Amino acid sequence: MYLQNSYNITTTTDLTVLKSMAEHSDFDLILLDAEPSKKIERFCEDLRKIKADIPLILTYVYERHSKDFDLNVRKYANSVFYKPVDLNEVSKGLSDLILQ
Repeated sequence: MYLQNSYNITTTTDLTVLKSMAEHSDFDLILLDAEPSKKIERFCEDLRKIKADIPLILTYVYERHSKDFDLNVRKYANSVFYKPVDLNEVSKGLSDLILQ
């Protein structure tokens, strides 16, 4: 909701739908808000194979047991923000990535 005044937003909670949308649509950026998991890591890897140039931002709660996920997913993400996020920082990160 915070970003809706500045950007056209498309939302989904289904990774399969998101992957299809990314393949067949022209998005400026993907912001993925999800709990760290192998499924999310695989999604990010697959996304890079089909859309290597689209900026990808992830937000999630960092916990000690997600350290390996965090290291692995950073290979695919342009930015990672840990919750609770600073909305101004996220907004600046979005602007920076879109303007590149």
